[in-house]
Amino acid sequence: MPAFKMLNRNFLSKTPVQRRATRLSFFNLGFAMASWAPLIPFVKHRLGLDHESLGLLILCIGIGSMLAMPLAGMMIQRVGCRFIISLASIIFVLSLPLIGGLNNIFAMAAVLTVFGMASGATGVAINLQAVLVEKKSIKPLMSNFHGMCSLGGLVSALTMTGLLSIHLSALHSAYVLSVLVALIALFSAPAGLTHVADNSDKDNEEVPKKKKKIGLPHPIILVLGMMCFITFLTEGAALDWSGVYLTTNYQVPLSIAGLAYGFFAITMTIGRFSGHHMMRWFGEKNLILFSSICATLGMTIVVIAPVWHLVLLGYALVGLGSSNVVPVLFSRVGRQNYMPKAQALSYVSSIAYSGVLCGPALIGFVGQHVGLTFVFSGIAICLLSIAICNKFTMVEEAKAH
Repeated sequence: MPAFKMLNRNFLSKTPVQRRATRLSFFNLGFAMASWAPLIPFVKHRLGLDHESLGLLILCIGIGSMLAMPLAGMMIQRVGCRFIISLASIIFVLSLPLIGGLNNIFAMAAVLTVFGMASGATGVAINLQAVLVEKKSIKPLMSNFHGMCSLGGLVSALTMTGLLSIHLSALHSAYVLSVLVALIALFSAPAGLTHVADNSDKDNEEVPKKKKKIGLPHPIILVLGMMCFITFLTEGAALDWSGVYLTTNYQVPLSIAGLAYGFFAITMTIGRFSGHHMMRWFGEKNLILFSSICATLGMTIVVIAPVWHLVLLGYALVGLGSSNVVPVLFSRVGRQNYMPKAQALSYVSSIAYSGVLCGPALIGFVGQHVGLTFVFSGIAICLLSIAICNKFTMVEEAKAH
Protein backbone atom coordinates (compact mmCIF):
# COMPACT_ATOMS: atom_id res chain seq x y z
CA MET A 1 0.00 0.00 0.00
CA PRO A 2 2.77 2.57 0.79
CA ALA A 3 4.30 1.81 -2.61
CA PHE A 4 0.95 2.43 -4.31
CA LYS A 5 0.50 5.72 -2.42
CA MET A 6 3.97 6.81 -3.50
CA LEU A 7 3.16 5.91 -7.14
CA ASN A 8 -0.14 7.78 -6.91
CA ARG A 9 1.60 10.84 -5.41
CA ASN A 10 4.20 10.82 -8.18
CA PHE A 11 1.48 10.51 -10.80
CA LEU A 12 -0.40 13.48 -9.37
CA SER A 13 2.76 15.59 -9.37
CA LYS A 14 3.25 14.89 -13.07
CA THR A 15 -0.39 15.30 -14.09
CA PRO A 16 -0.12 18.84 -15.60
CA VAL A 17 2.81 17.72 -17.77
CA GLN A 18 0.95 14.58 -18.78
CA ARG A 19 -2.17 16.58 -19.61
CA ARG A 20 -0.15 18.73 -22.00
CA ALA A 21 1.56 15.68 -23.46
CA THR A 22 -1.77 13.93 -23.96
CA ARG A 23 -3.23 16.97 -25.71
CA LEU A 24 -0.23 17.11 -28.03
CA SER A 25 -0.47 13.37 -28.72
CA PHE A 26 -4.12 13.74 -29.74
CA PHE A 27 -3.18 16.75 -31.88
CA ASN A 28 -0.41 14.76 -33.55
CA LEU A 29 -2.68 11.81 -34.34
CA GLY A 30 -5.21 14.13 -36.00
CA PHE A 31 -2.40 15.99 -37.75
CA ALA A 32 -0.78 12.82 -39.13
CA MET A 33 -4.02 11.19 -40.24
CA ALA A 34 -5.45 14.30 -41.91
CA SER A 35 -2.18 14.75 -43.81
CA TRP A 36 -3.34 11.81 -45.90
CA ALA A 37 -6.67 13.39 -46.90
CA PRO A 38 -5.34 16.11 -49.29
CA LEU A 39 -3.09 13.49 -50.88
CA ILE A 40 -6.03 11.24 -51.82
CA PRO A 41 -6.79 12.97 -55.18
CA PHE A 42 -3.11 12.81 -56.10
CA VAL A 43 -2.87 9.12 -55.21
CA LYS A 44 -6.07 8.43 -57.15
CA HIS A 45 -4.80 10.25 -60.22
CA ARG A 46 -1.24 8.94 -60.01
CA LEU A 47 -2.35 5.31 -59.77
CA GLY A 48 -5.35 5.67 -62.13
CA LEU A 49 -7.98 4.41 -59.67
CA ASP A 50 -11.77 4.50 -59.80
CA HIS A 51 -13.93 4.98 -56.67
CA GLU A 52 -14.12 1.28 -55.89
CA SER A 53 -10.38 0.72 -56.32
CA LEU A 54 -9.63 3.77 -54.19
CA GLY A 55 -11.96 2.40 -51.52
CA LEU A 56 -10.07 -0.89 -51.51
CA LEU A 57 -6.77 0.98 -51.16
CA ILE A 58 -8.18 2.96 -48.24
CA LEU A 59 -9.20 -0.38 -46.72
CA CYS A 60 -5.51 -1.15 -46.23
CA ILE A 61 -5.41 1.57 -43.57
CA GLY A 62 -8.33 -0.09 -41.80
CA ILE A 63 -6.74 -3.54 -41.99
CA GLY A 64 -3.51 -2.24 -40.49
CA SER A 65 -5.40 -0.47 -37.75
CA MET A 66 -7.48 -3.51 -36.86
CA LEU A 67 -4.36 -5.68 -36.70
CA ALA A 68 -2.58 -3.23 -34.41
CA MET A 69 -5.33 -2.31 -31.95
CA PRO A 70 -5.70 -5.63 -30.07
CA LEU A 71 -1.92 -6.04 -30.05
CA ALA A 72 -1.47 -2.52 -28.68
CA GLY A 73 -4.05 -3.21 -25.96
CA MET A 74 -1.97 -6.15 -24.75
CA MET A 75 1.44 -4.52 -25.17
CA ILE A 76 0.49 -1.36 -23.26
CA GLN A 77 0.22 -3.36 -20.04
CA ARG A 78 3.91 -4.27 -20.40
CA VAL A 79 5.58 -1.35 -22.16
CA GLY A 80 3.24 1.56 -21.37
CA CYS A 81 1.69 4.22 -23.59
CA ARG A 82 4.90 6.16 -24.19
CA PHE A 83 6.59 3.36 -26.15
CA ILE A 84 3.53 2.79 -28.37
CA ILE A 85 3.09 6.51 -29.10
CA SER A 86 6.80 6.96 -29.85
CA LEU A 87 7.01 3.97 -32.19
CA ALA A 88 3.85 5.01 -34.04
CA SER A 89 5.19 8.56 -34.46
CA ILE A 90 8.30 7.19 -36.15
CA ILE A 91 6.10 5.20 -38.53
CA PHE A 92 4.06 8.32 -39.38
CA VAL A 93 7.23 10.27 -40.13
CA LEU A 94 8.56 7.58 -42.47
CA SER A 95 5.24 6.78 -44.16
CA LEU A 96 4.02 10.23 -45.25
CA PRO A 97 6.75 10.88 -47.86
CA LEU A 98 6.19 7.41 -49.29
CA ILE A 99 2.47 8.07 -49.63
CA GLY A 100 3.28 11.34 -51.37
CA GLY A 101 5.59 9.79 -53.96
CA LEU A 102 4.99 6.07 -54.57
CA ASN A 103 3.80 5.05 -58.04
CA ASN A 104 3.25 1.33 -57.42
CA ILE A 105 -0.16 0.28 -56.11
CA PHE A 106 1.17 -2.74 -54.20
CA ALA A 107 3.87 -0.69 -52.49
CA MET A 108 1.24 1.96 -51.69
CA ALA A 109 -1.03 -0.71 -50.19
CA ALA A 110 1.81 -1.95 -47.97
CA VAL A 111 2.68 1.56 -46.77
CA LEU A 112 -0.96 2.40 -46.04
CA THR A 113 -1.28 -0.82 -44.04
CA VAL A 114 1.67 0.17 -41.85
CA PHE A 115 0.29 3.72 -41.68
CA GLY A 116 -2.99 2.27 -40.41
CA MET A 117 -1.18 0.17 -37.82
CA ALA A 118 0.44 3.31 -36.43
CA SER A 119 -2.93 5.06 -36.31
CA GLY A 120 -4.70 2.17 -34.59
CA ALA A 121 -1.99 1.64 -31.99
CA THR A 122 -1.84 5.37 -31.25
CA GLY A 123 -5.62 5.52 -30.87
CA VAL A 124 -5.61 2.82 -28.19
CA ALA A 125 -2.59 4.27 -26.36
CA ILE A 126 -3.69 7.89 -26.21
CA ASN A 127 -7.30 7.09 -25.26
CA LEU A 128 -6.16 4.90 -22.38
CA GLN A 129 -3.69 7.58 -21.34
CA ALA A 130 -6.48 10.16 -21.57
CA VAL A 131 -8.77 8.09 -19.33
CA LEU A 132 -6.04 7.68 -16.69
CA VAL A 133 -5.07 11.36 -16.79
CA GLU A 134 -8.72 12.44 -16.67
CA LYS A 135 -9.35 10.29 -13.58
CA LYS A 136 -6.70 12.28 -11.71
CA SER A 137 -8.13 15.64 -12.79
CA ILE A 138 -10.80 17.74 -11.11
CA LYS A 139 -12.78 18.20 -14.33
CA PRO A 140 -13.68 16.24 -17.50
CA LEU A 141 -10.93 16.39 -20.11
CA MET A 142 -11.90 13.89 -22.78
CA SER A 143 -13.74 16.37 -25.03
CA ASN A 144 -10.76 18.70 -24.85
CA PHE A 145 -8.38 15.87 -25.75
CA HIS A 146 -10.47 14.84 -28.74
CA GLY A 147 -10.84 18.50 -29.65
CA MET A 148 -7.07 18.63 -30.00
CA CYS A 149 -7.29 15.69 -32.41
CA SER A 150 -9.84 17.58 -34.50
CA LEU A 151 -7.73 20.73 -34.34
CA GLY A 152 -4.71 18.75 -35.49
CA GLY A 153 -6.68 17.44 -38.43
CA LEU A 154 -7.91 20.90 -39.35
CA VAL A 155 -4.42 22.46 -39.13
CA SER A 156 -2.94 19.60 -41.13
CA ALA A 157 -5.55 19.79 -43.89
CA LEU A 158 -5.16 23.56 -44.19
CA THR A 159 -1.36 23.33 -44.14
CA MET A 160 -1.24 20.62 -46.79
CA THR A 161 -3.80 22.43 -48.96
CA GLY A 162 -1.80 25.65 -48.63
CA LEU A 163 1.44 23.92 -49.66
CA LEU A 164 -0.23 22.30 -52.64
CA SER A 165 -1.88 25.57 -53.65
CA ILE A 166 1.51 27.25 -54.02
CA HIS A 167 2.41 24.43 -56.42
CA LEU A 168 4.65 22.47 -54.07
CA SER A 169 4.59 18.84 -55.18
CA ALA A 170 2.70 16.19 -53.21
CA LEU A 171 6.01 14.55 -52.28
CA HIS A 172 7.63 17.73 -50.98
CA SER A 173 4.45 18.73 -49.14
CA ALA A 174 4.45 15.32 -47.47
CA TYR A 175 8.08 15.87 -46.42
CA VAL A 176 7.15 19.15 -44.74
CA LEU A 177 4.29 17.59 -42.78
CA SER A 178 6.46 14.61 -41.88
CA VAL A 179 8.97 16.96 -40.26
CA LEU A 180 6.17 18.70 -38.35
CA VAL A 181 4.86 15.35 -37.07
CA ALA A 182 8.36 14.55 -35.81
CA LEU A 183 8.68 17.90 -34.02
CA ILE A 184 5.31 17.51 -32.29
CA ALA A 185 6.21 13.97 -31.22
CA LEU A 186 9.44 15.22 -29.64
CA PHE A 187 7.38 17.39 -27.28
CA SER A 188 4.58 14.89 -26.58
CA ALA A 189 5.89 11.33 -26.54
CA PRO A 190 8.58 11.60 -23.82
CA ALA A 191 5.97 12.56 -21.19
CA GLY A 192 3.67 9.64 -22.01
CA LEU A 193 2.67 7.17 -19.32
CA THR A 194 5.02 4.25 -18.77
CA HIS A 195 2.83 2.53 -16.15
CA VAL A 196 -0.85 1.86 -16.88
CA ALA A 197 -1.83 -0.73 -14.29
CA ASP A 198 -5.58 -0.61 -13.81
CA ASN A 199 -5.40 0.44 -10.15
CA SER A 200 -8.98 1.66 -10.17
CA ASP A 201 -10.17 -1.87 -10.69
CA LYS A 202 -7.91 -3.12 -7.91
CA ASP A 203 -9.39 -0.61 -5.51
CA ASN A 204 -12.95 -1.38 -6.52
CA GLU A 205 -13.43 -4.47 -4.38
CA GLU A 206 -17.16 -4.78 -5.00
CA VAL A 207 -16.54 -5.77 -8.65
CA PRO A 208 -16.51 -9.59 -8.80
CA LYS A 209 -13.15 -10.92 -9.91
CA LYS A 210 -14.75 -13.36 -12.29
CA LYS A 211 -16.00 -10.46 -14.40
CA LYS A 212 -12.46 -9.28 -14.96
CA LYS A 213 -11.36 -12.63 -16.30
CA ILE A 214 -13.93 -12.84 -19.06
CA GLY A 215 -12.18 -12.67 -22.40
CA LEU A 216 -15.19 -11.73 -24.53
CA PRO A 217 -16.46 -8.15 -24.41
CA HIS A 218 -19.53 -7.37 -22.33
CA PRO A 219 -22.66 -6.56 -24.42
CA ILE A 220 -22.67 -2.98 -23.10
CA ILE A 221 -19.08 -2.59 -24.33
CA LEU A 222 -20.13 -3.87 -27.76
CA VAL A 223 -23.00 -1.36 -27.96
CA LEU A 224 -20.72 1.49 -26.91
CA GLY A 225 -18.27 0.37 -29.57
CA MET A 226 -20.97 0.36 -32.24
CA MET A 227 -22.10 3.86 -31.25
CA CYS A 228 -18.52 5.06 -31.64
CA PHE A 229 -18.26 3.10 -34.91
CA ILE A 230 -21.20 5.01 -36.39
CA THR A 231 -19.72 8.35 -35.34
CA PHE A 232 -16.30 7.51 -36.75
CA LEU A 233 -17.89 6.16 -39.93
CA THR A 234 -19.51 9.56 -40.35
CA GLU A 235 -16.17 11.26 -39.75
CA GLY A 236 -14.50 8.96 -42.28
CA ALA A 237 -17.21 9.72 -44.83
CA ALA A 238 -16.57 13.44 -44.37
CA LEU A 239 -12.81 13.04 -44.54
CA ASP A 240 -12.53 10.79 -47.60
CA TRP A 241 -15.75 11.26 -49.58
CA SER A 242 -17.21 14.73 -48.97
CA GLY A 243 -15.06 16.28 -51.71
CA VAL A 244 -15.91 13.46 -54.11
CA TYR A 245 -19.60 13.93 -53.28
CA LEU A 246 -19.45 17.64 -54.14
CA THR A 247 -17.62 17.12 -57.41
CA THR A 248 -19.77 14.14 -58.48
CA ASN A 249 -23.25 15.30 -57.47
CA TYR A 250 -22.88 19.07 -57.77
CA GLN A 251 -20.00 19.45 -60.27
CA VAL A 252 -18.09 21.63 -57.80
CA PRO A 253 -14.54 22.50 -59.01
CA LEU A 254 -11.76 20.39 -57.49
CA SER A 255 -10.11 23.53 -56.14
CA ILE A 256 -12.93 24.13 -53.62
CA ALA A 257 -14.11 20.56 -53.03
CA GLY A 258 -12.24 20.53 -49.71
CA LEU A 259 -14.66 23.10 -48.29
CA ALA A 260 -17.05 20.33 -47.20
CA TYR A 261 -14.50 18.72 -44.89
CA GLY A 262 -13.34 22.18 -43.82
CA PHE A 263 -16.83 23.09 -42.58
CA PHE A 264 -17.11 19.70 -40.86
CA ALA A 265 -13.71 20.04 -39.15
CA ILE A 266 -14.29 23.61 -37.97
CA THR A 267 -17.59 22.86 -36.20
CA MET A 268 -16.26 19.58 -34.80
CA THR A 269 -13.26 21.39 -33.32
CA ILE A 270 -15.48 24.11 -31.81
CA GLY A 271 -17.88 21.48 -30.45
CA ARG A 272 -15.16 19.46 -28.78
CA PHE A 273 -13.48 22.43 -27.15
CA SER A 274 -16.86 23.51 -25.75
CA GLY A 275 -17.76 19.96 -24.71
CA HIS A 276 -17.13 20.66 -21.03
CA HIS A 277 -19.63 23.50 -21.05
CA MET A 278 -22.16 21.43 -22.98
CA MET A 279 -21.82 18.65 -20.41
CA ARG A 280 -22.57 21.16 -17.65
CA TRP A 281 -25.57 22.62 -19.47
CA PHE A 282 -27.24 19.48 -20.78
CA GLY A 283 -25.84 16.57 -18.81
CA GLU A 284 -24.23 13.53 -20.39
CA LYS A 285 -27.41 11.72 -21.44
CA ASN A 286 -29.03 14.76 -23.09
CA LEU A 287 -25.77 15.80 -24.74
CA ILE A 288 -25.57 12.48 -26.59
CA LEU A 289 -29.27 12.74 -27.51
CA PHE A 290 -29.03 16.28 -28.89
CA SER A 291 -25.74 15.53 -30.64
CA SER A 292 -27.24 12.53 -32.41
CA ILE A 293 -30.24 14.54 -33.59
CA CYS A 294 -28.01 17.40 -34.80
CA ALA A 295 -25.76 15.04 -36.77
CA THR A 296 -28.78 13.25 -38.26
CA LEU A 297 -30.30 16.57 -39.36
CA GLY A 298 -27.01 17.62 -40.92
CA MET A 299 -26.57 14.40 -42.88
CA THR A 300 -30.18 14.64 -44.06
CA ILE A 301 -29.46 18.13 -45.40
CA VAL A 302 -26.38 16.76 -47.19
CA VAL A 303 -28.57 14.15 -48.88
CA ILE A 304 -31.49 16.38 -49.94
CA ALA A 305 -29.75 19.74 -50.50
CA PRO A 306 -30.69 21.24 -53.91
CA VAL A 307 -27.48 23.33 -54.07
CA TRP A 308 -23.95 22.64 -52.87
CA HIS A 309 -23.93 25.63 -50.51
CA LEU A 310 -26.51 23.85 -48.33
CA VAL A 311 -24.31 20.75 -48.35
CA LEU A 312 -21.69 22.82 -46.53
CA LEU A 313 -24.29 23.75 -43.91
CA GLY A 314 -25.20 20.08 -43.60
CA TYR A 315 -21.59 19.07 -42.99
CA ALA A 316 -21.22 21.85 -40.43
CA LEU A 317 -24.17 20.38 -38.47
CA VAL A 318 -22.76 16.87 -38.84
CA GLY A 319 -19.42 18.03 -37.43
CA LEU A 320 -21.09 19.82 -34.51
CA GLY A 321 -23.31 16.84 -33.74
CA SER A 322 -20.49 14.31 -33.99
CA SER A 323 -18.03 16.33 -31.94
CA ASN A 324 -18.82 15.13 -28.43
CA VAL A 325 -20.27 11.66 -28.95
CA VAL A 326 -16.98 9.75 -28.99
CA PRO A 327 -15.28 11.69 -26.16
CA VAL A 328 -18.28 11.17 -23.88
CA LEU A 329 -18.56 7.49 -24.74
CA PHE A 330 -14.85 6.88 -24.16
CA SER A 331 -15.22 8.50 -20.75
CA ARG A 332 -18.20 6.22 -20.16
CA VAL A 333 -16.04 3.21 -20.99
CA GLY A 334 -13.45 4.50 -18.53
CA ARG A 335 -16.07 4.60 -15.74
CA GLN A 336 -17.70 1.21 -16.34
CA ASN A 337 -16.90 -1.83 -14.18
CA TYR A 338 -18.13 -4.60 -16.45
CA MET A 339 -14.56 -5.50 -17.42
CA PRO A 340 -11.01 -4.12 -16.98
CA LYS A 341 -10.72 -0.65 -18.46
CA ALA A 342 -7.65 -1.28 -20.62
CA GLN A 343 -9.32 -4.33 -22.17
CA ALA A 344 -12.65 -2.53 -22.62
CA LEU A 345 -10.96 0.45 -24.26
CA SER A 346 -9.09 -1.89 -26.58
CA TYR A 347 -12.37 -3.50 -27.70
CA VAL A 348 -14.17 -0.17 -28.09
CA SER A 349 -11.22 1.37 -29.93
CA SER A 350 -11.03 -1.61 -32.29
CA ILE A 351 -14.73 -1.35 -33.14
CA ALA A 352 -14.80 2.45 -33.21
CA TYR A 353 -11.73 3.19 -35.29
CA SER A 354 -12.74 0.58 -37.86
CA GLY A 355 -15.54 3.03 -38.65
CA VAL A 356 -13.20 5.81 -39.74
CA LEU A 357 -10.66 3.42 -41.28
CA CYS A 358 -12.69 0.60 -42.85
CA GLY A 359 -15.90 2.57 -43.33
CA PRO A 360 -14.65 4.74 -46.21
CA ALA A 361 -13.68 1.60 -48.13
CA LEU A 362 -17.20 0.25 -47.70
CA ILE A 363 -18.60 3.60 -48.80
CA GLY A 364 -16.50 3.45 -51.96
CA PHE A 365 -17.63 -0.08 -52.79
CA VAL A 366 -21.35 0.52 -52.17
CA GLY A 367 -21.28 4.04 -53.59
CA GLN A 368 -19.81 2.78 -56.86
CA HIS A 369 -22.93 0.66 -57.41
CA VAL A 370 -25.81 2.57 -55.79
CA GLY A 371 -24.46 6.12 -55.45
CA LEU A 372 -23.14 8.14 -52.55
CA THR A 373 -26.55 9.69 -51.87
CA PHE A 374 -27.96 6.29 -50.91
CA VAL A 375 -24.97 5.55 -48.69
CA PHE A 376 -25.23 8.88 -46.88
CA SER A 377 -28.95 8.27 -46.30
CA GLY A 378 -28.02 5.06 -44.49
CA ILE A 379 -25.49 6.93 -42.38
CA ALA A 380 -28.21 9.40 -41.35
CA ILE A 381 -30.36 6.52 -40.09
CA CYS A 382 -27.41 5.05 -38.20
CA LEU A 383 -26.73 8.39 -36.53
CA LEU A 384 -30.29 8.48 -35.24
CA SER A 385 -29.83 5.02 -33.69
CA ILE A 386 -27.19 6.49 -31.34
CA ALA A 387 -29.98 8.32 -29.52
CA ILE A 388 -31.85 5.04 -29.06
CA CYS A 389 -28.80 3.16 -27.74
CA ASN A 390 -27.84 6.01 -25.44
CA LYS A 391 -30.26 5.21 -22.64
CA PHE A 392 -29.20 1.55 -22.53
CA THR A 393 -25.49 2.28 -22.05
CA MET A 394 -25.52 4.81 -19.19
CA VAL A 395 -23.18 4.27 -16.27
CA GLU A 396 -22.56 6.60 -13.34
CA GLU A 397 -22.59 10.03 -14.93
CA ALA A 398 -19.47 12.15 -14.95
CA LYS A 399 -19.63 15.32 -12.87
CA ALA A 400 -18.95 18.57 -14.75
CA HIS A 401 -17.11 21.11 -12.64
